[in-house]
Amino acid sequence: MTNESYIDITLNVKDVTNESGNWDDEFLFQNLPDNIATKVIALPAPIEADGPDTIGWRGTSTHQFTVKSAYNLLIQDQSTVDGDWKMLWGWKRPHRVQTFMWLVAHRRILTNYRCSRWGTGVSATCRCCENADETVLHVLRDCRSASQVWIRLVPSDWITNFFSFVDRRDWVFKNLSKRSIGVSEFRWQTTFMTTCWHLWTWRNKAIFGEGFQRPDNPTYVMEKFH
Repeated sequence: MTNESYIDITLNVKDVTNESGNWDDEFLFQNLPDNIATKVIALPAPIEADGPDTIGWRGTSTHQFTVKSAYNLLIQDQSTVDGDWKMLWGWKRPHRVQTFMWLVAHRRILTNYRCSRWGTGVSATCRCCENADETVLHVLRDCRSASQVWIRLVPSDWITNFFSFVDRRDWVFKNLSKRSIGVSEFRWQTTFMTTCWHLWTWRNKAIFGEGFQRPDNPTYVMEKFH
């Protein structure tokens, strides 16, 4: 379509056919890009037997919308994040914590760094320490408000590895796989997941909750989940 002409967006499909029932080639090429007009002409022109114009959904064979088909279309071009997801979803504790860890592994929590990439004017810097960008690993592990908690929780034979991971996905799944650290099976898995969830919750309350103070003894809060 040229700058000097405007197409009537209220037109029905049948309005761009000629008297003989075929496509009006001249109209299509004048008002649409050549590649689009060519694709239209390649399709059979509509006839009365086809019935009235209707809106169809390409995600199903019946052209009816379903949530499942919308989800499948959404993820079909996305790469899968590797990890032992059965281990995550098999954890028998609060589902909200599982969902949060799924978001962490997919880098979907709304850190300042992620928000800043959207051009919203939000600073990428961590509001707590103001020393680094607030990435997933920073807010959940490397910020002083988080690292001070982990130093009191992480077993001595795991602490070097714990702080050495540079990929948040590896950090998540390596810690989830350390089930036997501690007194009982699954203890570290539970400690790790609930601590991450609380650190994020406290971060949000510190930003959005007036007068919020982090717990004086955060390890006691984690122990209540065991």
